[in-house]
Amino acid sequence: MPYQMENGKWRAKRMINGKVKTKVFPTKSDAKKWEAAQAAHIWERESCPTRMVYLLDLANAYLDMTKERFSQKTYREKRWAFKQLFKFIAQDIEAVNVTPAIAQAALRNLSLDLKSGNAANRVRKHSSAAWFWGKKYFGLPLINPFHETYKMPEDRHPRYVPPEEDFWKVYSVACPDDQVFLLTLLHTGARKGEIFRLKWEDVDFSNRAILLGTKKTGHGGMEYALVPMTDELHAVLSEYRMRRRYSETVFTNPKTGAEYRQRPAVMRELCRKAEVRHFGFHSIRHLAATLLAHEGLDIPTIKDILRHKSATTTALYIHSLLGVQPQKVNRVFGKRCAPKATVLKMGNGT
Repeated sequence: MPYQMENGKWRAKRMINGKVKTKVFPTKSDAKKWEAAQAAHIWERESCPTRMVYLLDLANAYLDMTKERFSQKTYREKRWAFKQLFKFIAQDIEAVNVTPAIAQAALRNLSLDLKSGNAANRVRKHSSAAWFWGKKYFGLPLINPFHETYKMPEDRHPRYVPPEEDFWKVYSVACPDDQVFLLTLLHTGARKGEIFRLKWEDVDFSNRAILLGTKKTGHGGMEYALVPMTDELHAVLSEYRMRRRYSETVFTNPKTGAEYRQRPAVMRELCRKAEVRHFGFHSIRHLAATLLAHEGLDIPTIKDILRHKSATTTALYIHSLLGVQPQKVNRVFGKRCAPKATVLKMGNGT
C-alpha cells in the first residue's frame, strides 16, 4: 500500500518475485493505480529493451533475405516496392512509430503519384510481408500497420489470352527453332524461365516426361515437377535434339550458344509479323490452361500440369504429378499439331 512521506507526497511500493520498485506520486490514488498496474511481464520487458529498428533497416534486411531465397524477379519487385514507399515515408523513422494512419496516408499518396491503385496495393502487399517477417526476426509490434490499411481502388484487367488461331499465326511466321520453343510452351504450359533453364538431361524421351524446375517458393532452392510429353512434342523435340546433340541446354542463342535469360522483343516482333494483338510467353501458359479446361479436364489435373499446387518436398511434389496421365494431355494437344512441313524444316533460329 502507498504511504505518505514527510513532504506530503505518496510513495508507491511493489514487490514481484523478490524485486522491489518504488515511485513517488503527488496523490494517494495515483500511487495506488501505479501499484495495481505493475506486473512481472512489464518489468521483464523494461529490463530487456528492444533494439531500435528503423524502417530502412527492416527494408534492407528483408531484401537481403529475399535475394537469397526467392527469384530475381521477386527480389526486383520487392525492391521497387520499397523505393516507392520511401517517397512518402521517411527511411529513418523508427519502425515502431509507423502507425496504420501513416501507412494509409503513404499508400493513398502513392496511388495518386503513380496514378494506379494496383501499384499502390502491390507496395502494400510487400510492405506488409516485410513487417510480418520483421515481427519474427526484429521483434516488431504485433499490429502490422500496412496490413491494417485498406486497399486502394483498382482497375483490374484480366490477362489477355490470345485466341488459339492467333497463336498459330505467330507460330507460322516464327523461325524453326522458335517454333519448337513456342510448341514446348504450349504443350507443357510452362513458364518461360522453366524452358530457358531446361536441360536435355531433363527431357525423358523414354517415359515421355519433362522435368521442369522453378524458384517460386521461399526455401531458397529449385522446386522440380514432372509434366507429361505429348506425342507431337515428343516427335518435334526428338528431331530437334539431333541438331542440338552437342548442347547441354535445350534452347540456346544460335549466334552465341549462350543460354537465354530474357527475350523481351521476340514476341512483339512475331505478333507484328503475324498481324495479331501482342501477347507474351506467359500468355501462352494461360492459353494452355484455357484449352485444357475447354476440353473438359478437371481442375486438379490442370493444377498438376501447371504446377500451381505447392508441396513441402521435391520428392512429394514430383510424386503428386505422377498421377497425371500423358493420355489426358495428349487428348487435348494431340489434335493441335503444327503443320508437318513447317516443323520438319529445321534451321538456325534467331
